[in-house]
Amino acid sequence: MLPVLLTTGCIRESLEGCPLDTRLRFTYFPQGAVKDLFGERVEQVTLCVYCPDGSIEQTLTIPKSELMKFQGTELYLPQGEYTVVCWANASAENSKLGGFQTGKTIADLFVEHPQAQTSQEIPTLDRLLFATASLSVNERNAGMETEVKFSTKTIRMSVLLKGISLQPKIRMDGLASALHPVKDNDTGEWKVLPVEQGKTYVPSVEYDGTKKEAVAVIDVPRFGADTPALIELKDNAGNHIVPPISIADLIRKYNIQIGDENEIVIPIEITFTNGHAKITIKDWENQNVKPGGV
Repeated sequence: MLPVLLTTGCIRESLEGCPLDTRLRFTYFPQGAVKDLFGERVEQVTLCVYCPDGSIEQTLTIPKSELMKFQGTELYLPQGEYTVVCWANASAENSKLGGFQTGKTIADLFVEHPQAQTSQEIPTLDRLLFATASLSVNERNAGMETEVKFSTKTIRMSVLLKGISLQPKIRMDGLASALHPVKDNDTGEWKVLPVEQGKTYVPSVEYDGTKKEAVAVIDVPRFGADTPALIELKDNAGNHIVPPISIADLIRKYNIQIGDENEIVIPIEITFTNGHAKITIKDWENQNVKPGGV
């Protein structure tokens, strides 16, 4: 029998040497979730397939339009053992992925803001999810589906200012600004470690002078309850509008649970009235502080 070649593989008396169909199905169940949140949280997936020596076999970016048709992807790979590494929501604007380029290896996995190497200030990362999977591609399991389980690797901070009569500047110090995935060779488990680069987050602030409202959203690497992070609100002259806000103090006072797998959004709302500022965090208590100048 003569071999017949197809665009996605080949038909022979033996499948040896033929790329085989492997299906990946993506899921995202953060701690406490009662349903799969992948479709709600993910805009795109960037995927890299690594060979046992760490070299790249294949890279792929899957847009939202394709993920809406099938929550996963189909790969055609030569028989062998592989490691799949995925980042969800990594945009070219806010996330530079290391280890996904030609000539790089799995040892080069890293993510940072594209400005991190040239600027002390960065605006934000993306709302990043991470996943890995081991694949064994052979004739016995050709066409089988593998679940790829994503987990969150960032925390979202949102700041809403009401009743503010000027365009504010928001700064956040004391936070990691990069992520480094590493594999524990003893357990085979992957961890994504935060990396300190000494950067200051200076997010874009949308200001509506008519409504006297300002809002900013910042996605940062996950941090612990003892984080030294501070949120500072300043005017154009560099003066504090309110005293710096300690994230660790908020975590302790309101018993915010920060685990490895739970999805965390910390929504801070500050309302300015009659020369005072009221700090409100959804489902938490209110506290009044004296503003430095509004």
